[in-house]
Amino acid sequence: MLLIYIIIATLAVSLLSLIGLALFFKKRYSQKIMEATISLAAAVLLGNVFFHMLPEIVHESHHLGLDFHTISIWMLGSIIFLFFTEKYLHWHNCHHHQDHSNDNHEHHEKCVHPMGVNILIGDGLHNLIDGMAIAASFMLDVQLGILATIAIALHEIPQEVGDFSLLLYAGYTKTKALLWNLASALTAVLGGVITYFYAQSGDTQLILTSIAAGSFLYIAMSDIMPHLHNNKNKHYKIQVLWFVIGIILIYSVNEFMSFGHTHG
Repeated sequence: MLLIYIIIATLAVSLLSLIGLALFFKKRYSQKIMEATISLAAAVLLGNVFFHMLPEIVHESHHLGLDFHTISIWMLGSIIFLFFTEKYLHWHNCHHHQDHSNDNHEHHEKCVHPMGVNILIGDGLHNLIDGMAIAASFMLDVQLGILATIAIALHEIPQEVGDFSLLLYAGYTKTKALLWNLASALTAVLGGVITYFYAQSGDTQLILTSIAAGSFLYIAMSDIMPHLHNNKNKHYKIQVLWFVIGIILIYSVNEFMSFGHTHG
């Protein structure tokens, strides 16, 4: 019965990725909110790292007696890996194919930005960890598991909306963005099932958290922020507003999660 609770809870959180379909169904509407959601996504990624992931890494590494230097290497390694991956994918998907295209400009517009792959990798790891956290909470107490599911669901809504908008910006069609976002979100179910059968390994969770944190930092600083700086339209006020809203939102959600964990 406990496994059923875990599967239902993680599946419910995963299905939040479908919220992107409702927001981006109409092209006219999606164009209007694209800049806002990209700014929001940057804030959510950075907020997740500095308000949630890094404090958790520091706390857990100290609790488990692990060297933070080793953990930081995993974080740096993920940034380096994503850099090389992005360079390769950019060359392979765009530059290489342009050599076989009669119209370079037209084909360039159809190229899928490798940022999308990096988003899916980082988000998949993050959702895997969320699933582990939900399962661990249910294994301690069912009520605690329900509270953890609600908190993580609130935590995921702005991130999933932001991820969907970033996949659209990276060149994915709405259908592919939705399906890949959903597939990435379903790793939460995998994390919950693995945790149920094999219990939660602190070392493994720390490594996954470090890799996800590094990927979020890379995506925010290397891919999203340059776009916001180089944007030639005059929507900078909207960008700044939604970036601030995103920081406040993710800070508030993490404070709520911390309060629930402390008093749970």
